[in-house]
Amino acid sequence: MYASAELPDSIPLRCRAAKLLLPRSAVFCGPTAAALYGVPLPEHDTLHVALPSAIGEHPRIRGVRLHRYGHWRPADLRQVKGLRVPRPEPLFAELAGLLSRIELIIAGDHLTRSWTTPDKIGTHLAEACGHRGLPAARAALPHLEPETYSPMETRLRMLLVDGGLPRPLANTHVLDETGQRIAQPDLYYPQARLTIDYDGAHHDRDPRQVRQDRDTMRLLALGGYLALRYDAPTVFGFPREIVAEVRNILAERWR
Repeated sequence: MYASAELPDSIPLRCRAAKLLLPRSAVFCGPTAAALYGVPLPEHDTLHVALPSAIGEHPRIRGVRLHRYGHWRPADLRQVKGLRVPRPEPLFAELAGLLSRIELIIAGDHLTRSWTTPDKIGTHLAEACGHRGLPAARAALPHLEPETYSPMETRLRMLLVDGGLPRPLANTHVLDETGQRIAQPDLYYPQARLTIDYDGAHHDRDPRQVRQDRDTMRLLALGGYLALRYDAPTVFGFPREIVAEVRNILAERWR
């Protein structure tokens, strides 16, 4: 396959090149399929490809790791960007055997926001068998949140839930007394009038975002809401302190 040197390297581009050397029954799987779905996982160089168990030995391809599959039915497969991959539901089950718990929930949040629903994943997991990741997938399923928009939002939500706190609402509109929307926080405890946001680096670099954040904080304060913001160093470095702070606020403000 020939491609312009000006084309940026990407998983889809590498998959299309590998596809020319693979049988038609090949399926891009695991982290590679997740990347094609846009799942925000750490970058990887190796392409993961599954071949039917009935196919004999296949010559090695540089940069490609071959797997075998015998449990996927035609209905379990689809095309994404012109490439054959598992549907989101069996992919979630497959990823459960490869990812950490939090990475799996991050992947599930993305898949249920853009490609499927928790109910569809649940139906697949109830019928599935033979996956080593099934117990982990079933345990992670209740924690999936389709209204989450970034991995750090997932991490912050699960930090609170794993700390024993009630699960907050995700990206829900907060209204003032006239019914006008004043904010859409990452996480929200309406009973305590508490909003929680992940403070990404772009919030400090973009002047418009800084002004918008300042205006939102002012409107929340005027409406009697308490707004918390946590950046990445705080989320990763001080998880217990975050849980303790939120727990104390909920105890004081919960109505």
